[in-house]
Amino acid sequence: MAAQVASLQQTVQLSILDKAMNTGAATVVEMMESLPQAQTVPAAHPYKGQSIDVQV
Repeated sequence: MAAQVASLQQTVQLSILDKAMNTGAATVVEMMESLPQAQTVPAAHPYKGQSIDVQV
């Protein structure tokens, strides 16, 4: 009986995990689709961000 309960718990947990992963993937797809398309106008300061000082 205990083995059946453990098996059922594992099956339910995997089902919940699968549903959460599918929901997360759908959210990522929606976010990717909502990103703005590539800019056709050049940036105001195209040289900024070329080098980053990482010294602490």
